[in-house]
Amino acid sequence: MLKILLAAILFSAGMSGSAAAAQALFDTDEPLSMILELPAKDLLRHAQKKPTAAGVLRYQDIEGTEVVLDVALTPRGKSRLEQCKYPPLWFNLKRKQLKSTIFSGQNKLKLVTQCRGGAKFERYLNQEFSIYKIYNRLTDYSFRVRMLEVTYRDSSGQRRDEVQPAFFIESDKEAARRQNMTTINTNVVNVSQLDAEQLSIFALFQFMIGNTDWSVRKGPPLEGCCHNGKVIAPPDSQNGWIVLPYDFDQAGLINTSYAMPSERLRIKSVRHRLYRGYCSSNTLLDSTIAIFNSNRAAIEDLFVSGPDGPSRNKAALDYVQSFYEIVNDPKKRQKKISDACRRVQN
Repeated sequence: MLKILLAAILFSAGMSGSAAAAQALFDTDEPLSMILELPAKDLLRHAQKKPTAAGVLRYQDIEGTEVVLDVALTPRGKSRLEQCKYPPLWFNLKRKQLKSTIFSGQNKLKLVTQCRGGAKFERYLNQEFSIYKIYNRLTDYSFRVRMLEVTYRDSSGQRRDEVQPAFFIESDKEAARRQNMTTINTNVVNVSQLDAEQLSIFALFQFMIGNTDWSVRKGPPLEGCCHNGKVIAPPDSQNGWIVLPYDFDQAGLINTSYAMPSERLRIKSVRHRLYRGYCSSNTLLDSTIAIFNSNRAAIEDLFVSGPDGPSRNKAALDYVQSFYEIVNDPKKRQKKISDACRRVQN
């Protein structure tokens, strides 16, 4: 008993240090204003080659003191890298500079940027942020996000400052740590290794937002599992693995101007929902749908009370409501979900 008590004390002490501090960035929904100084012209011109450039991050802490951090910036992504004037970035911080800052314990973060200027692309960004928040409502096994107001400042002085929204995505290591789990690097995952309840939530969520750009079994060639998902698991366990989804710009709920479904799926538009869950999840559909129904009001409110308001989010709201019409109608549910499931091919 004494050993257990000592272990609990040591674990608590550790959490009050680096792990607890690391979560500070994502412990609030308050947008963070920051200035990002970077060689904008050179970085954007050569973005598809994914160069790494040195930058400087500036923000004010809760006491109003300016915090200045060095950061290495690298363009990332696939479709967005080709389509966007402002591609998403890897945001690599120096750990030694981060003590006593909101970034304490962080290292490498994904920065989701506004693809192009204008209200339409701002709506895309806000809706993708809301999709992450939807999944936060459905399960704790999800990536947290933090909205930002970023002033992009060209370090060469050749461009005017630009102010745009963006958001950070929690790292997979931090998401795993919150659940007392660990990250998994593997080429292929057997569906039987995955936590059944979380897999059911994952698949129905992707159906809800109209996203088919994912895999829980493997990733693109030369990349590990999974496509647009990260695997976490209980320590030293070959079962109970969980895939955390990310990157939703191809979702029908958003319907970006550049979104295209895979030719393999034989659907013409990302607005066409296609259930890609596994038949093994069918026995869990009742309990999974109950989770979605219990969170319906909160999910719809994300698009009603968000920065774009209900008028600019009408198409997204209608899309969410059409999902609830399907899952709560026995005949539609049978046709669109139960009969459309995929059989496991491990």
